Amino acid sequence: MVKQISNPNEARDMALFLTASGLWFICVGIQSVFLPWVLLSVLHASPFEFGVAQMCLMLPVLILVIYGGYLADRYPLRGLLARIYLSSSVIALLFAAWTYQATLTYPMLVAYSLLFGVLSAFCAPAREAFLNVLGQRQLQKFVTLNIGIEFGIQVAGFVVGGLVTWLGISLMFMALATLLLLSSIAAARISTTTPSKQHSGLLAQTREALGFSVRHPVILPVLLLNGLIGVFFLGSFFVAMPLHLSQLQGYDASLLATANIVFMVGLIGSVATLVWMGGINNKQRTLITACLLGCVFLAVMPYVFNRAWMLALLFGWGYLGGIALSMGQTLIQENAPASNKAQVLALLMLFFMGGNPIGSFLLGTLLEYWEATSVGVISAMTMTVAIVVISYKHKLWDMHYDNINSAT
Repeated sequence: MVKQISNPNEARDMALFLTASGLWFICVGIQSVFLPWVLLSVLHASPFEFGVAQMCLMLPVLILVIYGGYLADRYPLRGLLARIYLSSSVIALLFAAWTYQATLTYPMLVAYSLLFGVLSAFCAPAREAFLNVLGQRQLQKFVTLNIGIEFGIQVAGFVVGGLVTWLGISLMFMALATLLLLSSIAAARISTTTPSKQHSGLLAQTREALGFSVRHPVILPVLLLNGLIGVFFLGSFFVAMPLHLSQLQGYDASLLATANIVFMVGLIGSVATLVWMGGINNKQRTLITACLLGCVFLAVMPYVFNRAWMLALLFGWGYLGGIALSMGQTLIQENAPASNKAQVLALLMLFFMGGNPIGSFLLGTLLEYWEATSVGVISAMTMTVAIVVISYKHKLWDMHYDNINSAT
């Protein structure tokens, strides 16, 4: 069982944790503009190639995140996070040198996406487990703030990514390397850590975490809803939305950056609302409602070709997304057992982030042959039906529960 070491500098440690996490997500924001722009404007990738490249960024999460959770439950979290951030900095530095010497190719970009995806698979469960250790006294507040920083700080990354036309590809990789190095330094300075645990069988521990999650009346339906968000919402955000924006008049990297910024501003607005309200008691109903309303936006957006209306829809979609993510993560954090919390959180990442490559590949393939409007309506209808079925079958709407959260 993981025990938190007594720490008189709790506020300082949380600030360092959020700084390290924020720097990582600035890089995620840069890549959200930088990599799609390279694919569409430099490499002239087809919709299928675009979907495959975006899939590769999250595919390792689908494969390795459970193992990442296993390691996070057994190794000191501070050192593990610092090493992950440092490794990602080294990879970005290598690609900066590579692209300085030679032209970036499609296979090279796919290779970078896969490598960063591998590190993301190890980073996500360790980061969420460490958040539970550092912020357990006010868990919903810190989960909400962390989501706001994770996604809101990406606005800075979108701005930097939008400068790729002027800075060039090699300098973009250098900027990523610098920010990730600073992230590693911030994580290494946290005074709180967790002790190493005796290694046990990966399969046995995974079966235990999976069995607990499947039997739990709250965790299972929340995992399923997050899987739907990953497939249809993340898939649409990373594939359908950039492709749709490329059809608008005057499209360039700055428009893609603006769209990402507006989406994140909506998400930040939802976080500010939740913090101002002091939290929400019925998280399940709020999660379901946000997901259903998000389906409406998913169906409508492909029909909109006016830039102002499109940005307004993205703001609303981001607002709903922030609410859904906050409710889902808080429910998992509150109900996951302390003994293998990171592996249960890894299951959340598996369903949420792992749904992205599935959605990216699926939507990229459908958009290769069908109109975007048809794909949007089909996606929205499929997700709506699935949400209703999951909520009804697991009685999630009217459920009352006592959370078991304990990081000690």
